[in-house]
Amino acid sequence: MKDALLVADQGMVSIIVLLYYSAAFDTVDYSIAVDILQNKLGVTSSLQWFCNYLSCRSFSVSFKSQTAQNVDMDSRLPQGPTLGPLMYITYASELQVAAERHGVVFHSFADDTQLSKATRVKDIQAAKQAIVNCIKSIQD
Repeated sequence: MKDALLVADQGMVSIIVLLYYSAAFDTVDYSIAVDILQNKLGVTSSLQWFCNYLSCRSFSVSFKSQTAQNVDMDSRLPQGPTLGPLMYITYASELQVAAERHGVVFHSFADDTQLSKATRVKDIQAAKQAIVNCIKSIQD
């Protein structure tokens, strides 16, 4: 919001789109996350630790004295620990690449993302199209 106020002080407008990912932490594919860590971020020395952290996870529900059967998880990041949101940001790093490719400003924390584009009023259609193109490339 601060960015929009600064832009307004310059006589411009901001187009802002807030993205909400339904169950974002539940959709993380572990093999893609490990690939991003290794091939895009260059993680090598602690890659096995991340593989162990992400693999062989399961959960069950307990209520009173009843416990449900364990369910193996091949996707899903824990949301509570700091590492869960950090891993999600890493996993979703392609969103920032797409935004930059379209000249769109990208702000994100975990699964809360804001896309914005500052423009002069006369150029608003081009700015709107840049946002639309960015969202389309994110969907692909």
